[in-house]
Amino acid sequence: MALLKESLKDFFQTKKDWISFGGVFLLFLIFWSYNYSFRFAPLFTQALKDNQIGLSLFYFLFFAAGALVIYPIVLAFYGKLNEFKPSIPLIAGYVVVLAIVCSARIRDSELFNWVGSSSVEIAMLTVNYVGTILAYTALPLAWIILRKNSPDRFLGLSKSPKFGEVLFLLGLMLPLIVIASFSLSFLSVYPRFAGRMSDGYLIYPPALWIILFEISYAADFAVLETFFRGFMVFPLASRVGSKPAVLGMAFMYGLLHFTKPQFEALGSFFGGFILGMISYRTKSVYAGILIHIGIALAMELAATLQFLYFME
Repeated sequence: MALLKESLKDFFQTKKDWISFGGVFLLFLIFWSYNYSFRFAPLFTQALKDNQIGLSLFYFLFFAAGALVIYPIVLAFYGKLNEFKPSIPLIAGYVVVLAIVCSARIRDSELFNWVGSSSVEIAMLTVNYVGTILAYTALPLAWIILRKNSPDRFLGLSKSPKFGEVLFLLGLMLPLIVIASFSLSFLSVYPRFAGRMSDGYLIYPPALWIILFEISYAADFAVLETFFRGFMVFPLASRVGSKPAVLGMAFMYGLLHFTKPQFEALGSFFGGFILGMISYRTKSVYAGILIHIGIALAMELAATLQFLYFME
């Protein structure tokens, strides 16, 4: 509890901090409301799913628009607007990676004819997660290699977490996951490893593929945390300060979830903000990695138990 309180205390020190957070959240709420009122990102994603170039261009413009809105605003809040232009290459890197992560998919199931019919879907998911891992890893790895004398070189990967605090924060989320598992929108997405029949029943693949999928799924969250709470916080914070860096990251992290269930997307803004402040305070991304993996696997388990034992 102390880590959470102290991390939030680091941010909310003055009236300006409360106003800046409220302003950014209000802006995010406008984007969020528009997206789920008109199903903006889901409809474009569905319409362009077979058009790789079109989908990539859509997500590039989507995240570029978000970045061009949020970063000048948060920098202006803290009197750092003059740092926006020098930060453009870094911000452009964020946009490119997020566009790739959201659009680059193998969709041709014929490439997986070598696996059994019940394993095709999970094999595609697993391979696509491996691709996502590579996309998230490229820029942080280049930063670590090239920034040899920089104090933020390791992006929070060189310090271990406080495991007691991690378990406490994870424990706070578990009751919410249990409650969410009774929602149809939740069960329409989770468990990720299972295919769905037209009547709503699940298709369970072989155990080996479930294990391979869950490993890639967990690894994806590890590199996601490193990218968002490491690469999107530390390099920019060293230039403009932690507060605008974390607010901008939380906003972009929320946009990433605009094809997920709507309250998961809303919660992702707060989750991104809290984990960003914890990461900066502790100079470690491992708390976020462990919490994120724990939540993700708990969601998988909760949904699986619902389908196996509680749903009629």
